[in-house]
Order: sequence, then structure tokens, then C-alpha cells
Amino acid sequence: MKDDTTDINREQLATRIGFLLVSAGCAIGLGNIWRFPFIVGKYGGAAFVIVYFVFLLILELPILIMEFATGRAGRQNIAGSLRKLEPSGKRWHLFGYIAIIGNIILLMFYTTVSGGKFAYF
Repeated sequence: MKDDTTDINREQLATRIGFLLVSAGCAIGLGNIWRFPFIVGKYGGAAFVIVYFVFLLILELPILIMEFATGRAGRQNIAGSLRKLEPSGKRWHLFGYIAIIGNIILLMFYTTVSGGKFAYF
């Protein structure tokens, strides 16, 4: 069994633009492409977009910064990073497993919507 303190050589993105493109691809997601135009048209156009961006900055920016900090400090997946960074006697690593379960549920949504799109075409 490997010791958690050993530094594992992991692949890294070569440029910042590559990192930004990967991050944007993950953050934008299918919901913003598939559902966002419908919601904007239904609930008021530009006023909805302004409120959307305000809440995006207020709610999502701190979460994004936390994810970057956890990933950079832990250099593992979310469950491994939280296990590595948690203080002794705490159970923060359980949130990592909840995040993995959430990703699996989100994957079910994406495959269902994508499958419906392919069936439509």
C-alpha cells in the first residue's frame, strides 16, 4: 500500500489556456446550452441574464475558488484530497464521496438528455 505522503507524478495541463478551456467546458455544461436559452426567452430576457450573472458570482465564485484550492493542495481526486487535507479526527472526507455520488447522478442526467438529442436527430 502506498503512503499518502508520497508525491505521485500526475499529468498536468501544459498551458493556462488549456486549463481555461477545460474549465469552461466543464462549467458551461449541457444545461446552459440546452435549457438556458429557453429560460431566458420565457422569463424576461436581459433582466434574467443580469440576475443570473449576479447570483453566479455570489454563489459559484466561492465554490470555484474552494475547488481549485482543494485540488491544488491535495493533488488527488475530491475524495482523496479531502481525506489528505482534513484535520485528524474529522470526517470531511465523507463529503468527497458525496461529491462522487453527485457526479454519477449528474452523469445520468447528461446521458439521458444526450441520448434524447441523438434520438431526435
